[in-house]
Amino acid sequence: MIRLVLRRLAWAAAVIWFVVTATFAMLAAIPADPAKVLLGPNSEPAAVERARVYYCLDRGVLVQYGCWIERVARGDLGESFRSKRPVAQILADRAWPTVQLALAAILLQLAIGVPLGVLGAVRRGRWPARAAQLFELAAQSVPSFVIGTLLLYVVAYRWDLLPIGGYGEGGWDRVRHLALPAATLAAIGVAYYSRALRAELEEVLDTDYIRTARAKGLPERTVVVRHGLRGALGPLVTLVGLDLGVLLGGAFVVEQIFAWPGVGREVLQAIVELDLPVILGAVLLAAIAIAIANLLADLAQVWLDPRLRD
Repeated sequence: MIRLVLRRLAWAAAVIWFVVTATFAMLAAIPADPAKVLLGPNSEPAAVERARVYYCLDRGVLVQYGCWIERVARGDLGESFRSKRPVAQILADRAWPTVQLALAAILLQLAIGVPLGVLGAVRRGRWPARAAQLFELAAQSVPSFVIGTLLLYVVAYRWDLLPIGGYGEGGWDRVRHLALPAATLAAIGVAYYSRALRAELEEVLDTDYIRTARAKGLPERTVVVRHGLRGALGPLVTLVGLDLGVLLGGAFVVEQIFAWPGVGREVLQAIVELDLPVILGAVLLAAIAIAIANLLADLAQVWLDPRLRD
């Protein structure tokens, strides 16, 4: 087990380095001067040059990359070009709203997707299974920004059941503000979870040990939940790990639609204003979140299937 964890950690470190380096290279290839964007189109050339020197933008790409890596190694992500605040502080302020949104979306996806997947596998060929498949197809076909806009218009504007946007004041008010963006993110995830679980559970229910359990006279619910479901959770655990990592990196479109003050919304503003330190810091945060989520998913897979420990 320790060897497995060490291998996964080494692989995660390599992936994080590659993602951050590739992002830096792409940003360096953008035909725009961050110093001019920072100071405005009417700034004096001397002021632009001073900004380039201050932010290590007056040197070659490799030297700029070295400056950034050196700061990161010291735990310093730099300061935002736009707000002059430390990037680490900006991301820390935005991370908790994103964590809340990601966890709420994952819980909704599991709470709805798992029962739908089990229903589709147990009742395959009948109308409940066909209805579940129709829902999966519809949910996968509609982009999240369309779902979010429809929920915003119908639930928040027309019916006035939930707030249109914002973060809320805490407690129940926070939950009410969280409901629509979490439901928007969960809509597509529910379809994927249901489909993956249904396909895997159908195969598991046709295996010999399931037939043996039924032959022993065990109730069908026990056969499905205790014996079948555990063997079918592998792909679902992988999906949860991937989704959790991606969502922790920021749900850009949904956060923007619902004015949710998370990492994704901050990154969109940074891209518009070419705020390189914030963009690189957010990419680093997202890469770390994805690596940790995948590591947890791998450990969960090993717990579910002891054969993977070898």
